[in-house]
Parts: sequence; C-alpha cells; structure tokens
Amino acid sequence: MPQGVEIQINAVPDPELMGSGSVEVYERAGRPTTYRLRYPVGINDDGDLTMLSEARFDPGSEVSILVPIGGTQECLVKGPVRGQSMHLDHAAAASWVEVLGSDTTVAMDRENKVTVWADMTDSDVASNILASHGYAPDVHSTSTGHAEDRHALVQRDTDLGLLRRLARRNGFHFWVTCDDSGMETAHFRPAVLDGGSIVFLSINQEMPNINALDIQWDVERPTSVESTELDARAGSDINGATTSSGARVLGAANLQAITGDVRSTRLTAPVDDAGDLTSRSAAVLGEAEWFVQANTSTTLARLGALVRLHTLANVSGIGSRHSGDYYVTGVRHLVDSSQHRMEIELSRNGWNI
Repeated sequence: MPQGVEIQINAVPDPELMGSGSVEVYERAGRPTTYRLRYPVGINDDGDLTMLSEARFDPGSEVSILVPIGGTQECLVKGPVRGQSMHLDHAAAASWVEVLGSDTTVAMDRENKVTVWADMTDSDVASNILASHGYAPDVHSTSTGHAEDRHALVQRDTDLGLLRRLARRNGFHFWVTCDDSGMETAHFRPAVLDGGSIVFLSINQEMPNINALDIQWDVERPTSVESTELDARAGSDINGATTSSGARVLGAANLQAITGDVRSTRLTAPVDDAGDLTSRSAAVLGEAEWFVQANTSTTLARLGALVRLHTLANVSGIGSRHSGDYYVTGVRHLVDSSQHRMEIELSRNGWNI
C-alpha cells in the first residue's frame, strides 16, 4: 500500500494487509461510507486458495482504514465486512478477491421498529437513538416538538431510516466519522458553510493541482415554497411559506437572483405550528438550491491534503463566474501501490456575477 495506509482488523493493525492489493473508500452525502479491499489470490502449501476463507474477513469483522497526513493518522472509514466479490483464474494466475464493507451505520439499518416519540424535539430523538448505538453525538438543536396529544412522531422504519428522514426534514445531513483511536462521532446537523476553505484546488494557474474539472448547472428547480396547513385545535391557518433556506450562498448570487422569476413548489405536512412548517419549507429549498455540480480528481501527493466529505473546497482558475467555494458532497479514495487518488464531487448554491 502507498502513502503508509494502515489497515486494522478489529482495531489491531495488520501488516500483512498493507503490503499488496488496493483500497477504495467512497464517502457520499446521504449514503453510508463504503470500502472495497482488493487482494491477489494465490495457492498455499496445502493447495488451498489464499485469502478466500480468512477469518479476518468473515462477516462482521471490523475493518478500519487510516491514512497518515500532517503527522497524524486520519481514519477514512471504520465498519464491518458485509460481503466479498472474487475472480478466479485457472492456477490462480490472475485471481483476486474484494472485501466489501461500509461504516457502522449499517448496524442501525437491520431492525425495523415501531416506536412513538412524543413530547420530544427531532434533535432529542436523534440524541436518544445515537446514544443507544454508542456514538458520541454532534447534534444540532431543533425547536420543533411532537406533542403526544397532537402530532406525535411515529417511527415505522429502522433507526437509520428515521434519522435520515428527520435530517432531510430539517435540512440537515447525517453521517459518521471516526478518529485515529477508533472513537466514532455521529453528526446530525446542517452543512457548515461559514468557515474557511479546507482545501484549495487550482487549474489554469502557475502551479495547478488538478488537470481537469467538469461543471454542470441546472436552474429548473424551485426558489420558493408555498405551504399552509390548518391548526385543527385553534381552527386557524398555519403559514409556512418561505423564499430562503437560510444557508450561506457560496457565491455573489443565489438561484433566485439568477433566475429572476418565481419558481415555486408546494409542501404539505402534518404540523402543529408555523415554526415547524417554515423549517420544513426551508429544508425543501435547502435541498433544491444546489444547482451547480462539479467533478474533478487529484492525488494526495500532488494536493498535499486529504479531501473529506462535508467540507469546503476553494476552486480557482475556472473563470470569474465559477471560481470560489464549493461544498464537498463525495470523495472516492483509490489507493494502490503507486498513488492515493481522490475523485471529488462538488456542489454550489450560487455563482459570481
């Protein structure tokens, strides 16, 4: 493995797994982080094929993949083995096996539950679920409650399904990170867009660190939400209409300023107050407003930094309209004997005028 990548099995480094093969780790917004370890298959002294029946790759074995960066180790993913894929050639000449797995959120998706969450906010529900699974919580507070005698929150899916549903309802993301000691933190929060850029990507500059970048934009999406409901107890209307998600715009102009007209959608949801309805309306816009998508790639050696999901990247050299900060929505890490390549997915909710 290049770059000193460390593979741990059940929290114990395994030097044998660091000498050959390749690693793929794919972290994506709204999806579990997955990994794929590929190793050559040979024939041992007993005539059996190596790597195919290794106990360390049995179902449930926990794999951690760490990369040294800046004098520390950064964990790309930690989670259980869920399967294998293999190609077998005669005499094992070109045979290989891939070990497949994902982060530990997969364990939250195994049991369908029916639970009534009453007199709690969405963030309270998230904190309770995350505590039951042993995560350190990074939960952004929500104010909307679910009264038992009005609209209680009813769970009829897995814990992972409910958390993702609540995250989308509030305009949040849900994901899990792990530090080099194995401690996992579960994040239930909106995108952090107010800090400085984490990495700097450049093209058409004196010292570029990317060779190509693809950009697509599509403005046919709503810029406002119409939403009204009836308060059954008071007999009055609840108005949750909004024209803003409240998120920082990564550029001088947002989608509404660029289109210059009204593009609306309607939201219907069972709620008890205007705050809840407005929050859900803002979440709809928060999902729709990311109308610019970009893709690029680079290597760890060339960039000198590790690109991670849910961070900011500043892109320069792509013209006055499109240069600036982008939100990282996906990174595919491809590590083999020659390099650590990163295929990066970016998104933006505005551009420069």
